[in-house]
Amino acid sequence: MLVAMVMVHRNVHRIGSARRTDRPRKVLTARRLRQNKARDAHIEVIRKQTRERNALRQMLAEKPLTRGWLHTLAFPFSIATSVILICLASGGWMKAAISVYGATIMLLFGVSAALHLGHGHFPTKVDDVLVRLDYSNIFLVIAGTCTPFLFALSNRVVCWTYIGIIWITAIVGTLVHLVYPEGLDWLFTIVYVVLGLAPITIIHLFWQSPFIGPVATVLVIAGGACYIAGAVCFALRKPNPWPKVFGYHELFHLGTIGGYVCHVIALFMVVLSMR
Repeated sequence: MLVAMVMVHRNVHRIGSARRTDRPRKVLTARRLRQNKARDAHIEVIRKQTRERNALRQMLAEKPLTRGWLHTLAFPFSIATSVILICLASGGWMKAAISVYGATIMLLFGVSAALHLGHGHFPTKVDDVLVRLDYSNIFLVIAGTCTPFLFALSNRVVCWTYIGIIWITAIVGTLVHLVYPEGLDWLFTIVYVVLGLAPITIIHLFWQSPFIGPVATVLVIAGGACYIAGAVCFALRKPNPWPKVFGYHELFHLGTIGGYVCHVIALFMVVLSMR
């Protein structure tokens, strides 16, 4: 009888232990499944980034003869024009605004030139940093270009409101792009377009401004059109006139230079009218 009671007690203990251990095992299994899914998703993101970086490196390695030279030539020109505009500008705020614009445009041309001409001479990590900066600079150039023209407006409420909106968006977009250079291309494209077209809502104020006026406003619009045309060539990879010498990417760079020239001429007109 005593032996039977001991056996029953042991069986009950085993059943109770099994019941206590079943649930933790299930929880542990579910946790592992979630961890495995998260790990697989992370691995897939890394693989995608690796494929895109390899594709970029291959594109840079097979670059046309003129790849990078347009922005290399534009870089010292942007330095000279920025210095002249700062010297001509009247008032501390306008000088500061032009300094910001000059810094963003010099960063655009300088990083682009270093990326395209220096590829193969820099370590891989340096190339990756240059790629991130090259893409994220678009936000800064858009905000930097808008800044001096907004400061030329007489309505200070509109000026500071738009500067705040544009620069907050540009800084956030730049930081996000530096951290996540791939995987959110569609979102970045939408933000680029919206940010670039933001001044359209007050373009009538540019037209009516005694310091900007119709001619400079048309140049501002023409410059934006050049940037968009170059971006379309880059996105479609067409036309690609002379792939080994001057391809679609060079047309993209030519569009950025065309936009820059239009905006610089307009900015000279604004600065001279404010003297």
